[in-house]
Amino acid sequence: MTVPIDQLTQKGRTTRARLLQVAGQELHEKGQIEVTSVADRAGMSLGLLYRYFTNKDGLVTAVVDAFYDRYEEAVFSEPVPPDVHWSDFEHQRFEREVDFVFDEPLGRRIVGGPPFEPAAAHTDARRLERHIGMAARNIAHGERRGMIIVSIDKRLAAAAIIGGLRSCLAMALVEGSTISRAEVVTAMKHVSHGLITRLEPAPARHQGAGAANHNRPDPMTAYGVPVGKP
Repeated sequence: MTVPIDQLTQKGRTTRARLLQVAGQELHEKGQIEVTSVADRAGMSLGLLYRYFTNKDGLVTAVVDAFYDRYEEAVFSEPVPPDVHWSDFEHQRFEREVDFVFDEPLGRRIVGGPPFEPAAAHTDARRLERHIGMAARNIAHGERRGMIIVSIDKRLAAAAIIGGLRSCLAMALVEGSTISRAEVVTAMKHVSHGLITRLEPAPARHQGAGAANHNRPDPMTAYGVPVGKP
């Protein structure tokens, strides 16, 4: 019988982590996961493996979830600092995201290629939906701070950005591709600019004689064009 994670002893957690590590190595090297091979490489019996994972689908799901846990920690864990413009920080996030997937051993298998198992596809879709929700909330946060404006549904904008990035990464990571990580980042900046309008406070105008005794800042502008004007 499979033991729930929250009921594992420290030794059990260590054993489960070891099985996940070996399964990840199998996926990286072979493009697939075979439970018998994982148990053999880990020096454990198949019965012991099933104590931690219900079946092969359970092991595959755990490997993909562990990858996305690392992904989220590297990419989404840091909030936008109060002294940094939302758009600038999101461009830095693109760079972190692309670097993570390029450098992570399982990036090519999980993000850059077709799902290797139905359970992997299901888990990937679940995590993608989660990322779209996170991105939509982040876009809403940028709007509340007065740094951006979005003219379409925020979840739709988030889906276009996240989906576009995933597609670009898949193209870049395919065998024989010459697309660089810098090209992927540049492409995503253009996509983001097309969907999300950056707002900047314009510099204050100089007031001549007879004008008010203080300068009034111009309205927030989008790439130098006052909001609401063509």
